[in-house]
Amino acid sequence: MKRIIILSLLVLTTLALKAQNGLRIMPLYEGKIIPQERLVETRVRGKMLSEYHLSFFHSISFTGTKEEAQSVYSLMKEENVFASEYQGKKVKTLMLQLPRKDEKNRFLCYKSKQKGERSEVTVIYMEGTLTSLEELNKTLNMK
Repeated sequence: MKRIIILSLLVLTTLALKAQNGLRIMPLYEGKIIPQERLVETRVRGKMLSEYHLSFFHSISFTGTKEEAQSVYSLMKEENVFASEYQGKKVKTLMLQLPRKDEKNRFLCYKSKQKGERSEVTVIYMEGTLTSLEELNKTLNMK
């Protein structure tokens, strides 16, 4: 039974990484920008996301320096796709709509919040049937 569970987790991990393959932000998800032990990672797939019109949700969060936050933000900006951006005094948000892949719409979101000299950063990759950043924003704000 343990073998089946471990094998299933490995297959899901491989599929999740395949979905995000080719993105400039991949080094973050691989622990190459921020060490893995400092990352909080969440993956959700399946029926739990259906009410949000999503089929896959993968987030990475960490607390780091302003430089680390800026490094991640710069990688996001390199995607050169349609974006929605907001910057306040302490909060910076960037939402990207990526090209479709395997019949799914894909989105990448970045949010950082300054707390003194540190930054709390969250990067979220999502896939689903949502068709635009506007629709994604409405869906996430309604829930």
